[in-house]
Amino acid sequence: MTKDRLLISRFMLLFLIAYISYAVPYTQVIPFLTKAGYSADQRGLLLSGMAIVAMVGQFLFGYLCDKFRTVQKFFYLSTVLFVIVTWAMYAYTGTSFYYHLLTVSFMGGLFRIVLGLLDTWTLEVDPILQINFGPIRAFGALGWAIGSPITAYVIEKFGYGSLGITYMITTLLTLAVSYGLNDAHKVVRAETLKIKDIKLLLKSKQYILLVLILLFINIVATADMYTVVDKMLAVGASNTDISMKWSYQAMVELPFFFGGAFMLRRFGGKKLLIFSISMYFFRFMGYAWASTPFQVIAFSTFQMVTFPLLTVATKVLVNNESPEHLRSTGQLFALSMYSGLSILLAPVICGYLVTWFGVDSTLRVLAFFVLIPLAMALWYNTMKPYNSEA
Repeated sequence: MTKDRLLISRFMLLFLIAYISYAVPYTQVIPFLTKAGYSADQRGLLLSGMAIVAMVGQFLFGYLCDKFRTVQKFFYLSTVLFVIVTWAMYAYTGTSFYYHLLTVSFMGGLFRIVLGLLDTWTLEVDPILQINFGPIRAFGALGWAIGSPITAYVIEKFGYGSLGITYMITTLLTLAVSYGLNDAHKVVRAETLKIKDIKLLLKSKQYILLVLILLFINIVATADMYTVVDKMLAVGASNTDISMKWSYQAMVELPFFFGGAFMLRRFGGKKLLIFSISMYFFRFMGYAWASTPFQVIAFSTFQMVTFPLLTVATKVLVNNESPEHLRSTGQLFALSMYSGLSILLAPVICGYLVTWFGVDSTLRVLAFFVLIPLAMALWYNTMKPYNSEA
């Protein structure tokens, strides 16, 4: 096996084990909060706290990664913190709004931070990993598909309180697999990175427009984790049905994650971005029409042409719009905006819309909201990237 193939294979294994681990604390958040006795609008407020931690944390960790020229060490630090808050969140299964506001916020925020750091680390170790990021990320989808039913089984046998220790065990496996991998390759500069350097990003019209596009479409994508689960519960879904949805979505992602490198070469990141955004319209209209858990899961098939293509295109496009010495900052600042703000806005907005108008009307509103980032993406397609054509 060549050196490049060995490096790719090791990161594939890391993503597989890591995403099995990440499925444990994250896939059952809504059922856990529902069982604890929180209403839809209360859950929206609890979940929106994730955004504050994610936004501040992703920006801070991205800046520190570039300043100290390491991603690996901050990945390990955030992973340990993630384990602690996951245990704390699931340790108390009753209703305590302010306790869960704190623990859910840090659990969800650190989930986003850890995922962002893992992606950034992978993209910056070696150019061969950036080219093959799609196939590598496919193993993350496979891990998620494996981890979701494992989580449902653990809950059925031992209850929600067991998820903290379960996640700690799987995290130890993740850290063991990552041991010995190289850190990210950073550009060495004579001057120390300063906060004012970030102005280079904020002055770029292309970068800002891209972040806004990603923010708007991620508000819709985030609703798949919350409002669509509300829809499943409304039509009589069980924990097993919800886990089945997570696993099925992860499985159908695989073909386009594995084919991501070819798709990027064939069509370019901007065309993939436009196509993936447009498919969210049909996906959410289907969710609104569905009347059984099976039908909701069936419309999750659109995951195949939405999330993987959006993910692969996003990572490459953000990289192309970021100065070389600000790659980590560019990736994690963008992530803090489009991911952090989406998990702040989506749960609150959707929670209140569901309370006022019902879940089906909310899903239709989300479908038509997709037309806004779609129009912006068509405009972005006419612009020249900061670094290279994408």
